[in-house]
Amino acid sequence: MLIKKTINKQQIYNKVKKYNIYIAYLEEILSLLYWDDRVTMPKLANEYRGKQIAILTEYIHKLKTSKKYKNLINLLDENDYEKYSEEWVNIKWWKYSYERSSKIPPKLMSKLSNLIPISINRWEKAKEHKPTSLKDPYLKEYMNYLEKIIEINKEFISLWGYKSEPYQALLENYEYSFIPSEIESIFNNLLIKTKELIKKYYDKSQKAKDILKGDFDIKKQEEFCKFLVKSIGFTEDFSRLDPTSHPFATSISPKDIRITTKYVQNDIGNSIFGTLHELGHAIYDYNLPEEHFGQPKGDAISLSVHESQSRFWENIIGRSISFWNYFYPHLSIYFDIFKNYDITDFVKAANKIDLQPIRIESDELTYNLHIILRFNIERKIFNENLKVKEIPELWNDLFYKYFDYKLSNYSEGFLQDVHWAESLFGYFPTYTLGNIIAAQIYYKIKSELNLNELISKGDFSKIIEYLKENIHKHGMTYTTKELIQKITNNNIDSNYLYNYFEEKYSILF
Repeated sequence: MLIKKTINKQQIYNKVKKYNIYIAYLEEILSLLYWDDRVTMPKLANEYRGKQIAILTEYIHKLKTSKKYKNLINLLDENDYEKYSEEWVNIKWWKYSYERSSKIPPKLMSKLSNLIPISINRWEKAKEHKPTSLKDPYLKEYMNYLEKIIEINKEFISLWGYKSEPYQALLENYEYSFIPSEIESIFNNLLIKTKELIKKYYDKSQKAKDILKGDFDIKKQEEFCKFLVKSIGFTEDFSRLDPTSHPFATSISPKDIRITTKYVQNDIGNSIFGTLHELGHAIYDYNLPEEHFGQPKGDAISLSVHESQSRFWENIIGRSISFWNYFYPHLSIYFDIFKNYDITDFVKAANKIDLQPIRIESDELTYNLHIILRFNIERKIFNENLKVKEIPELWNDLFYKYFDYKLSNYSEGFLQDVHWAESLFGYFPTYTLGNIIAAQIYYKIKSELNLNELISKGDFSKIIEYLKENIHKHGMTYTTKELIQKITNNNIDSNYLYNYFEEKYSILF
């Protein structure tokens, strides 16, 4: 006599949940390896670290794509649960993640993981050399690795498939809600508005005193940035701040958030605003619901929303008069030079429009032109098979078109970012989407809190709590589009960002 086993879906759900938490611990070990690579690891350890990362990445990939795991999640159906419940969210994203991961052979993932640390190393050497010719040996070596990375990404695209265009398959790694043509429409509107603002305010902004440039002791910069982070509410009990060449933030565990920044002796703005940017990421990571650790319900929605948090703290709060009403007297204690100027001088300098080649050193307004340029090139690489050797000159041509500025070497151009060396194609557009989302959220918060008064007092707890309640605590419950609609009662709209700039510049300049 055959006895039919009753499937206990709750037991299966709990088993899958436990399995994913185990994977999350491994991914955090991987994050620690990456952090160490960028912050404390000796240079000669580069290739061995690449192998360590490749082995762990391949193992994680195998866990995510195993037949046993597939059989378990296939027994679950998100539609058996209420929409937006923990189970509905987790099952939906587990299945989506499995579908994506299972299409990529572990050996291909391992091959990419092995290439990336070497590619980054070759990128650093090429960038340091400041090449002006495609025949430069350092450049040729890096471009050889870049070509390999692009080819692997093209394999990913063919394995994943796509609905609208090849580039969409890569964009989906970082932003699931939007297809590239939607982003193109948003960016085209922003491009027009940005050029209007440049025409209107560029000359006026040049009158700002350039007081962020000078000779600023690195140790004092470090002390001030640590004071800044602590004052906003991030203590050394669960975080740390370290120097690096290309700043980032990462979560090693819910109680271990690492922030990095870059200190430049002749530019204090670099470290201050870079630190605030990474702090924004760190606040999001720290406020994700710990009870849902290792699950989609406890993970960040998208890179666009993550960037909205970093840009919110770096720019909307960090470059405001209210912020410096509180912090400028403290800054003047660390650096006597600022006693010769007033707060308005500092804020004008922090908001000066600067048509310059380096994205991470650009001003808040023209930053978006840098992103639009990269977005357009990435689409050409994957939609139109733009060759690697054609990238440098296309970059230079587009830069001249947007900025009316001729680049002097490739380090000022396509070599300035580490993203492509790291295989982060599709990442760039999330920066500007994040700027737009940050502006929309700013107007919403301003309608509910006395924002400027809180900031002027150095009281950031209510602001952080608002962001936690409305964004962070939801994890991946909503898509980016759904979340923005839920918070602001509107679709994503670049006009919010335009209005924010117009209001600020009309007061400052």
